[in-house]
Amino acid sequence: MIWGMDDMLTDAKHNFDKEIFKNKVYIWGAGYYADFIYPEIDNEQCIVVGVVDSDTEKQGTEWKHGLHISPPELLSQAAFDYVFISPKNYTGIEKQCSDMGIPKEKIVTYWRDKDAAGVFRNRADRVLEAEKRCDRYRNRYLNAPFEWGLAGEPAVRIRSAEDLLNRIIAEGCSLCRYGDGEFEIMLHRDRAWFQKEDNALAGRLREIIVSKRDNVIVALADNFGTLEKYKEKMADDIREYMVPNRQEICALLDKDCVYYDAYVSRPYIIYRDKEHAKTIFGLFKKIWQGRDVLLVEGRKSRIGVGNDLFWEAKGVSRIECPEKNAWNIYEDILRTVKEKAGKDTLVCISLGPTATVLAYDLALAGYQALDIGQLDNEYEWYIRGVDQRIAIPGKMVAEVEKGRCANDMTGRNADWEDEYRKQIVAEAGVWNMKRNKERTENG
Repeated sequence: MIWGMDDMLTDAKHNFDKEIFKNKVYIWGAGYYADFIYPEIDNEQCIVVGVVDSDTEKQGTEWKHGLHISPPELLSQAAFDYVFISPKNYTGIEKQCSDMGIPKEKIVTYWRDKDAAGVFRNRADRVLEAEKRCDRYRNRYLNAPFEWGLAGEPAVRIRSAEDLLNRIIAEGCSLCRYGDGEFEIMLHRDRAWFQKEDNALAGRLREIIVSKRDNVIVALADNFGTLEKYKEKMADDIREYMVPNRQEICALLDKDCVYYDAYVSRPYIIYRDKEHAKTIFGLFKKIWQGRDVLLVEGRKSRIGVGNDLFWEAKGVSRIECPEKNAWNIYEDILRTVKEKAGKDTLVCISLGPTATVLAYDLALAGYQALDIGQLDNEYEWYIRGVDQRIAIPGKMVAEVEKGRCANDMTGRNADWEDEYRKQIVAEAGVWNMKRNKERTENG
């Protein structure tokens, strides 16, 4: 109890010190424009101690926010740092201030940019906020016909994530996924930090998206129709991407293809209904139950480490790949997987756009391969019950601060790291680097 009192007193002193060092300001004018500028005052820098107004009927009354309205003459005797002039017609008030001997540097007019700096909220930030707000409502309006089914025949029909997983369970299909990262590469634009645009990669992605193979499921991000199932921010992010890009993306698709939902690997964070994630994770676990699983992942991804996502698998092994630009060593990765995987092994891949092509090529070669994307991160967020993407201790998280890897393993069993290292059966790219080194040494 004594510690609690000391803590409260420390906080109170800290808050008092903060207040004492703020600029003490008066607002001149208690009319319409005072209402406008009051919320714009930077409260970290300033504290409003009162209001002055030449209108005698207002003097002696209380303004909003518990502030007292006084005659302007008060400023001749009061101690303050600034007087904020609120009316747009400010030249006459500036003269009155000068006549009362108020130093010029203490007179601040909101309507002059140079005066507003440092004591009012940054105008550029407010303009940017307003622009973003306008863009958000504009995108909602422009995307509405597609969300409400008013745009005629949909460009693409996407079957559900549950249908996708049930088909994999029943038929043993492979899975290739497409999201905005893959679309951007196909459109020859850089987007994801972990994979640079590449013409060869773009060509393969264009080939696969219109393929019609019985043993390969092609999945697209379910962005084309209603967005009601997503949280509001996610829906707005989708609209921001789809409004300017819809036509180009649809031109890449084949209306005769049967597509499924690529968000199957993102069943938690983006959805309003959190029970959806429980169903999806349960179906994934059913796919690899009792099977040998080979994980092909970026270094430091540590898929399944520290959680029970793959506990029902018969065994888990890993091939570690570069966390950036895996496509640069694609042939080495493909060769290594074929060397380490048996025909009955389930290959699960998390390598950005490279995973889409790798899953397809492995399917052609007789393997079952699934592009599982960020499934492990989603599962980590799910078991933690968080409502937004966060760093995961010890793991590379592609969508948090450009893949920042939280090396802290606090709260995790130390044996997990040892088990993880035992599961690594190859490091793709190491052989390639050795070969290049030998070539250099041999001239």
